[in-house]
Amino acid sequence: MPGPLKVGVIGGGQRGLQHVEYLVRLQADDEVRLVALADPQPENLEEGSIQTRASTYRQGETKLYGSAHQMLQEAEIDAVWFVIPPNLHKGETQLATGRAIAIFAEKPQTLFYDEAAQQAKTIRDAGVISTAGFQMRYGPWYVALSDYTADRAVTSITMVDGGGEELGGPQNRIWTANPAWSGSSVVEAGIDQTDLMRYWTHDEIDWVQAAYVERDHSLHDVEGDNLSAYTVVYGFKRGAVANLIFTRPGRVYLNKRYDYILTTHSQVKFEDELVAYGYHGHEYPPTERPTAEDVRQVLASGPHPNPMGDENSLELDRKFAEAVTQNRPEFLKNTFESSLNSLAAVLAANVSHELKGERTYLEEFTTGDRFARYRNRPDGQ
Repeated sequence: MPGPLKVGVIGGGQRGLQHVEYLVRLQADDEVRLVALADPQPENLEEGSIQTRASTYRQGETKLYGSAHQMLQEAEIDAVWFVIPPNLHKGETQLATGRAIAIFAEKPQTLFYDEAAQQAKTIRDAGVISTAGFQMRYGPWYVALSDYTADRAVTSITMVDGGGEELGGPQNRIWTANPAWSGSSVVEAGIDQTDLMRYWTHDEIDWVQAAYVERDHSLHDVEGDNLSAYTVVYGFKRGAVANLIFTRPGRVYLNKRYDYILTTHSQVKFEDELVAYGYHGHEYPPTERPTAEDVRQVLASGPHPNPMGDENSLELDRKFAEAVTQNRPEFLKNTFESSLNSLAAVLAANVSHELKGERTYLEEFTTGDRFARYRNRPDGQ
């Protein structure tokens, strides 16, 4: 594809403007040209407003659109970044693929699995390059861990996200806190950890069981209606089991992550360095018990880079642009379609909770008549 890749972004919210910032950086290196930006709110398209999140942005040749459909019908672009709330898709993917535009879809791609499956079919039929925005797959430590487990059997993963609410009131957090918009914290945020589990196990999720703790209704006016805690168990096709514990207490103002990964013969921990503990001596059992230092193997040196940080998102955007420009989809660590298992797992977690913790198999969830009402957009939405 001659010349810089011509790209557009749909969505001028926080995450959309982060991508604008990354694309402006790539534009400075002559890798892309940001030629189109769409958002239904006029104030979101004002240069000063955009610069609050994308400080290096200058409108220049970027054409502004008040409608995603108008942009997709009129703008001359090679690739589009969809960065809109997952409950607001209205056929944009079909419009884009109809014009052979490559697809970058922020996750969660939608709150309705059948809609995502149809989007994936449209992308597959059009033969365009696609990816979903799982930037943590590009974090150096997480890549090192995935490389380590590539030839090892992962048996269990435990992830704890002890995140407190940082902002007060549902009006300030309608996207991330309100289940009608986000689907729940497991869908909106836990999808990242869920996808990491797949990345590290090199496997697909087979079933899910979940139990959530509701926030007291008397606190909704102050703290929003986001749930207080989520516990999800995932079963993988090759036998591994994973636990995701998500907490959203009010008034805590502290965020902590804990991740523990076990293979058949090692334990991986995130310390000052990324470390695997496991005995690899020729004599087993050893005549003397090894010390922790004897079995300690450094997989990546510290400090641990922020897995949700700018550098990983910038690298994802760069790889997507390179993949489209050079027609090399192998540059990407996932596609829209390969990411459907992550989406199905978090949507099925909500269903499992509603069904009192029933084990929900993803094959039945994604295809069976019993779960059809959970997979489809409700009438009128």
